[in-house]
Formats: sequence, structure tokens, C-alpha cells
Amino acid sequence: MTRRSRGWLAAGTAAVVLLTSGGCLGHSNDKWKEPTNGQTEVLLNAEAGHAGSAGSAWLGFDGAPDGLAAGPDGRVYGLSASLVVIEKDHTAKSILDDEVHSAGGLMLIVQSENSFVVGKGGQVLRMQADGKSFVLAGTPGKSRKLGQPVPETAAAKDYHFSDYLPHPFGTRPDGSILFSEGDVIWQLKAGRLTRVYQAPRERNAPGKSGRAVIGDGSAVDQSGTVFARISADQTSEKLGEVVAIHQDGSTAKLSFPPRITGVTEEPAALDVTWMTGDDGNGVYVRAAGHLVDYVFHMASGKAKLVAKAPHRTSHSDCREGRSVDSLKLPCPMPWAVAYSPEGLIMAGNAPFVLKVATK
Repeated sequence: MTRRSRGWLAAGTAAVVLLTSGGCLGHSNDKWKEPTNGQTEVLLNAEAGHAGSAGSAWLGFDGAPDGLAAGPDGRVYGLSASLVVIEKDHTAKSILDDEVHSAGGLMLIVQSENSFVVGKGGQVLRMQADGKSFVLAGTPGKSRKLGQPVPETAAAKDYHFSDYLPHPFGTRPDGSILFSEGDVIWQLKAGRLTRVYQAPRERNAPGKSGRAVIGDGSAVDQSGTVFARISADQTSEKLGEVVAIHQDGSTAKLSFPPRITGVTEEPAALDVTWMTGDDGNGVYVRAAGHLVDYVFHMASGKAKLVAKAPHRTSHSDCREGRSVDSLKLPCPMPWAVAYSPEGLIMAGNAPFVLKVATK
């Protein structure tokens, strides 16, 4: 299956450690202190050499993320070659290993501690902690062509998706599962697919492929509005191209000011790497500039800078138990971000997991 994320599953996921079978990474709670608003704390550091961890465990943080979420139980879950959970005591353990190989999910949707929704092999699956899986949508066979018009609704288990791996990323208030595949975002409920959005064809655009696609890391807020990263050239998604898709089907570009306090670059030109909905009608956006990485909170046309880090920083100052100013992160900013009522979780392409306090 074609996949445009920046790395392969086995390279690692944001939220968790890539563990050998039975491995565990963690540290004493004595070092942990909940960050306060404006502060960031290291939730886990894979380079700390904890007892019981595999020698190469930090590689689980070093690749492009495949899944990152805070479950309804408040624990942090991540997906790569393994599905792993970070417990309340800040230890990490593997839940599923071989069963989720070549699975994707941005995020995998955590329904409970025993139920996870992932995309795998052209299908959307519900997987249990005992390794059992159930097909929710998609059927093997001839894939639809990118750009081919899709029906407004279809039987979920009979539908042929595109060559792009389905990426479950959230649920709407009525419990419908949302996922993207190629140029389409679908809503899944009671065995039926409903088209939420299909990216328009980009015509006569110099240097473009002629077909826009949905980028990794779409999001949904508590009101059911979906935020999608749109790429016209299938290489990068700009903040100015993020689309908000409302429950009634209406769409609009994500609204934000032309300038944001604390940002010297033009916001619309920043590359978006990941998004996560908030507990209201807004979205957190992780974006990359030429020299600096950012996290913004955007809602009702306003934007607030939440975290900031220059590209060239050292890992040495990202130590467990140390709170730092979120606008002056002393270590590289992880790739992905997930909302939790207790604070944003950040991980991926870095050997640590961060917790960013927003309240």
C-alpha cells in the first residue's frame, strides 16, 4: 500500500518506545512533576537507559510516527511496529506486536483499553489486546484510482479503497469513526460509509501532480469539525491549505491571523506535520518553519503560540523530571501531537515523549 508519511512503521512511533518482546521502559515517579501552564515536562526519555529496556529501544522514537493518542482512560498510546501504552506511573509496555505490523492509524483510535481502530492492508480494523481483529471497512481487490469520484454512501465492508493506507484519526459526537484514504475522508457508522470530503482536482498547476490528497495527521474537534491537511503536490501540506469541514458538510480554509505573536515567518507558508482537536471547537497544529518548529492553538479565527523550538538543539537538556518553558524548548520538537485534558502529548522523530501543559 502506498503511504506518504515520513518513514516506515518499523522505524518508530511518536508516543512510545519500540520494545523487544516483553520489554519495558520507565522511570521512578519520584522524578515526575506535573507541568503547569506554559511549561513542558519530559514524560519519557528512551536514552536514559532504564532497566528492562532493549538496548535499541530509543529507535522507537526516532522514526516518523504512525499513531499517537491519549485514550479515554488518560493513558498515552502509540502505534508503530508495536502498539504500546505509557502507563500512569510513566512505564511503557507493549500491548500488540506482530499483530499490528504494517498497520497505520493517525491516530489509531483508542476506544478502550481493549479496543483499537487501525488501518491495515487497505482495510479499517478493530483490534483487541488479545490479538483478535475484526474488519470494519474495506475489502481486498482492485483499488479505486486516486481522483475517481466516490459515492455519497456505501456498504463499508464491500468498498474498495485507494492505494493509500486508511488512517483512522478520530470520532464525531455520534460515535462515527473518521478516517482518510487518499483524497477522501470517510465517516463510518453501523456498517455504512458516508463521504465527508473529497479533495478537489488541482488543474493546470505548474509542477503539481494534478490531484490533491489528504495529508497524514487529520483531526476532529469536540463539535465534530474535521481539520484536513491538503497537499496539491503530494509532498508537503501548508498551514494555509488546511481545510475545516463542518458537520453540515460546508467547508472553509482554517482561519487564522496573517501574523502570530512569537512567529517571524508567514504562518500560511509553514509546513504542517500533525494536528489534534481540542475539547472545544479548535485544533492544535504542529508546524515547521525554516529554522523553528511550532505548536499553535487555533480557534474562532485566533491563533496562540503554545510551544516553540529551534531546529538545531541538543538532546542533552531534555531530561526526565525537568520542567522547561514551552516557548523555549531546549531540545528538538517531536513530530506528532495528541490532545489530552491533562496536556498535549508530543512524540515522534525524537527519543523522548513530552507533555505540554496548556491550562
